[in-house]
Amino acid sequence: MDISITYIHHSCFVLKTPARAYLFDYPNVSHLPDGAEALVREQVRDTDLFVLISHSHDDHLNDDMVTMAATASSVHYIYPDDVPDMRPGVIPEDADGIMVEPDETYEYNGLTVETLMSNDLGVAYLVDADGFRFYYGGDLAKWIWKTASAQEAAFTANFFKEAMDRVRDFKPHVVFSNVDKRLENLGGGVEAYRQTGAEVFVPMHTFGETDWLPDFRTMVGEETSQLFIYEGPGDGISLSVSVEE
Repeated sequence: MDISITYIHHSCFVLKTPARAYLFDYPNVSHLPDGAEALVREQVRDTDLFVLISHSHDDHLNDDMVTMAATASSVHYIYPDDVPDMRPGVIPEDADGIMVEPDETYEYNGLTVETLMSNDLGVAYLVDADGFRFYYGGDLAKWIWKTASAQEAAFTANFFKEAMDRVRDFKPHVVFSNVDKRLENLGGGVEAYRQTGAEVFVPMHTFGETDWLPDFRTMVGEETSQLFIYEGPGDGISLSVSVEE
């Protein structure tokens, strides 16, 4: 199957397959570079668009979730229960959408959507679309800050390992996972790359600071999964993945 991935900003990407397009965590205006909305509108034009939202933080969710998707032929929203609680009105009342809870599985418009509880807020997603599988991590990461106690660090490390085990067992073609340089452990980016075994690994949660991403390639050696290393909005990758019919 031929797919393409386009970087928008931070943790926002557009993933396109022959049948569908997916927009992940379109952030609020304060987290968007100039031209991002126009870029998204062009990327999703005339597509069957699925808008996946991992949680309600500003760097992952825009106040206007309609305008950027208006060029799509159809739009479907997948979002966790913290979104209507913390950002009421963001999802239009008449929208075609599904609200999800952690650690559940849903059948929705041809997709099988499995959710993982995030250790920050909201959920991460495991999605199967006619045999094409991807993981989108949202803010699920190995959040071990310098101030963490030994007990907190051990709990977080175990939580993250168990989550990545689930991702590995899902056998995803594409993995989007946090590689956050604010943390010494990069939020578990190296472990996620080595543990999940995807055909393509997409680092994210960069806050637009992408100049160091080639260093991540050096760290992991790009031995098991192809890396999508991007520099700025609009950078993309096109490739074929092996999908069993």
